[in-house]
Amino acid sequence: MSTAAKETKKVKDFAEPAKEFSGLVKENYLNGLEFTFSLFEQNVKAFNTQADQILEIEREYVSNIGESYKGFPKDVPFVNENVKKTTEQIDRYIALRKDQVKTSKNITDKFTKDIRTLTQQNVEKAFSLVGDYLNLFTV
Repeated sequence: MSTAAKETKKVKDFAEPAKEFSGLVKENYLNGLEFTFSLFEQNVKAFNTQADQILEIEREYVSNIGESYKGFPKDVPFVNENVKKTTEQIDRYIALRKDQVKTSKNITDKFTKDIRTLTQQNVEKAFSLVGDYLNLFTV
Protein backbone atom coordinates (compact mmCIF):
# COMPACT_ATOMS: atom_id res chain seq x y z
CA MET A 1 0.00 0.00 0.00
CA SER A 2 1.40 3.41 -0.95
CA THR A 3 1.92 6.32 1.40
CA ALA A 4 -0.88 8.33 -0.29
CA ALA A 5 -3.35 5.50 0.29
CA LYS A 6 -2.38 5.31 3.97
CA GLU A 7 -2.87 9.07 4.39
CA THR A 8 -6.26 8.93 2.63
CA LYS A 9 -7.33 6.14 4.90
CA LYS A 10 -6.32 8.15 7.94
CA VAL A 11 -8.32 11.17 6.79
CA LYS A 12 -11.39 9.02 6.13
CA ASP A 13 -11.04 7.43 9.55
CA PHE A 14 -10.94 10.87 11.09
CA ALA A 15 -13.97 12.24 9.18
CA GLU A 16 -16.65 10.01 10.72
CA PRO A 17 -15.75 10.66 14.38
CA ALA A 18 -15.42 14.36 13.54
CA LYS A 19 -18.97 14.34 12.10
CA GLU A 20 -20.30 12.63 15.22
CA PHE A 21 -18.46 15.06 17.46
CA SER A 22 -19.77 17.99 15.39
CA GLY A 23 -23.31 16.68 15.84
CA LEU A 24 -22.86 16.51 19.62
CA VAL A 25 -21.40 20.00 19.73
CA LYS A 26 -24.31 21.30 17.64
CA GLU A 27 -26.88 19.63 19.90
CA ASN A 28 -25.25 20.95 23.07
CA TYR A 29 -24.89 24.41 21.57
CA LEU A 30 -28.57 24.50 20.56
CA ASN A 31 -29.60 23.28 24.02
CA GLY A 32 -27.51 26.05 25.59
CA LEU A 33 -29.11 28.61 23.30
CA GLU A 34 -32.57 27.29 24.14
CA PHE A 35 -31.82 27.66 27.85
CA THR A 36 -30.48 31.18 27.32
CA PHE A 37 -33.53 32.23 25.34
CA SER A 38 -35.95 30.72 27.85
CA LEU A 39 -34.15 32.62 30.61
CA PHE A 40 -34.32 35.81 28.54
CA GLU A 41 -38.05 35.27 27.86
CA GLN A 42 -38.70 34.80 31.59
CA ASN A 43 -36.92 38.09 32.25
CA VAL A 44 -39.04 39.77 29.59
CA LYS A 45 -42.20 38.40 31.20
CA ALA A 46 -41.06 39.74 34.58
CA PHE A 47 -40.30 43.11 32.97
CA ASN A 48 -43.76 43.19 31.36
CA THR A 49 -45.43 42.34 34.66
CA GLN A 50 -43.49 45.08 36.44
CA ALA A 51 -44.34 47.58 33.70
CA ASP A 52 -48.04 46.72 34.05
CA GLN A 53 -47.85 47.13 37.82
CA ILE A 54 -46.06 50.47 37.54
CA LEU A 55 -48.64 51.65 35.02
CA GLU A 56 -51.47 50.64 37.35
CA ILE A 57 -49.83 52.42 40.30
CA GLU A 58 -49.37 55.55 38.18
CA ARG A 59 -52.99 55.36 37.02
CA GLU A 60 -54.24 55.08 40.58
CA TYR A 61 -52.01 57.93 41.76
CA VAL A 62 -53.03 60.24 38.94
CA SER A 63 -56.67 59.26 39.41
CA ASN A 64 -56.46 60.15 43.10
CA ILE A 65 -54.98 63.53 42.25
CA GLY A 66 -57.82 64.10 39.78
CA GLU A 67 -60.36 63.16 42.42
CA SER A 68 -58.91 65.73 44.81
CA TYR A 69 -59.35 68.45 42.19
CA LYS A 70 -62.99 67.50 41.79
CA GLY A 71 -63.55 68.40 45.44
CA PHE A 72 -62.95 72.10 44.74
CA PRO A 73 -66.00 74.33 44.52
CA LYS A 74 -67.50 74.39 41.03
CA ASP A 75 -68.96 77.88 41.19
CA VAL A 76 -65.56 79.58 41.00
CA PRO A 77 -64.76 79.96 37.25
CA PHE A 78 -61.00 79.54 37.33
CA VAL A 79 -61.26 76.42 39.52
CA ASN A 80 -63.75 74.75 37.17
CA GLU A 81 -61.59 75.51 34.12
CA ASN A 82 -58.42 74.30 35.84
CA VAL A 83 -60.07 71.06 36.97
CA LYS A 84 -61.17 70.41 33.37
CA LYS A 85 -57.66 71.10 32.02
CA THR A 86 -56.05 68.97 34.72
CA THR A 87 -58.41 66.08 34.03
CA GLU A 88 -57.64 66.29 30.31
CA GLN A 89 -53.91 66.31 31.01
CA ILE A 90 -54.25 63.34 33.35
CA ASP A 91 -56.13 61.39 30.69
CA ARG A 92 -53.48 62.26 28.10
CA TYR A 93 -50.71 61.22 30.49
CA ILE A 94 -52.33 57.84 31.19
CA ALA A 95 -52.89 57.24 27.46
CA LEU A 96 -49.25 58.13 26.76
CA ARG A 97 -47.97 55.77 29.43
CA LYS A 98 -50.18 52.93 28.14
CA ASP A 99 -48.77 53.47 24.64
CA GLN A 100 -45.22 53.51 26.01
CA VAL A 101 -45.69 50.22 27.84
CA LYS A 102 -47.45 48.63 24.85
CA THR A 103 -44.69 49.77 22.47
CA SER A 104 -42.00 48.52 24.83
CA LYS A 105 -43.67 45.11 25.07
CA ASN A 106 -44.10 44.85 21.30
CA ILE A 107 -40.48 45.80 20.61
CA THR A 108 -39.17 43.38 23.22
CA ASP A 109 -41.36 40.52 21.98
CA LYS A 110 -40.37 41.13 18.35
CA PHE A 111 -36.70 41.39 19.28
CA THR A 112 -36.86 38.12 21.23
CA LYS A 113 -38.53 36.22 18.38
CA ASP A 114 -36.26 37.69 15.71
CA ILE A 115 -33.02 37.10 17.59
CA ARG A 116 -34.02 33.51 18.40
CA THR A 117 -34.84 32.79 14.76
CA LEU A 118 -31.69 34.45 13.42
CA THR A 119 -29.45 32.71 15.94
CA GLN A 120 -30.90 29.30 15.20
CA GLN A 121 -30.57 29.89 11.45
CA ASN A 122 -26.94 30.95 11.89
CA VAL A 123 -26.14 27.90 14.01
CA GLU A 124 -27.80 25.58 11.51
CA LYS A 125 -25.92 27.23 8.65
CA ALA A 126 -22.57 27.09 10.46
CA PHE A 127 -22.90 23.42 11.36
CA SER A 128 -24.15 22.64 7.86
CA LEU A 129 -20.96 24.19 6.49
CA VAL A 130 -18.88 22.14 8.92
CA GLY A 131 -20.75 19.01 7.79
CA ASP A 132 -20.18 19.87 4.14
CA TYR A 133 -16.48 20.41 4.84
CA LEU A 134 -16.20 17.04 6.60
CA ASN A 135 -18.04 15.37 3.71
CA LEU A 136 -15.22 16.47 1.40
CA PHE A 137 -12.90 14.07 3.22
CA THR A 138 -15.15 11.04 2.87
CA VAL A 139 -15.37 11.13 -0.92
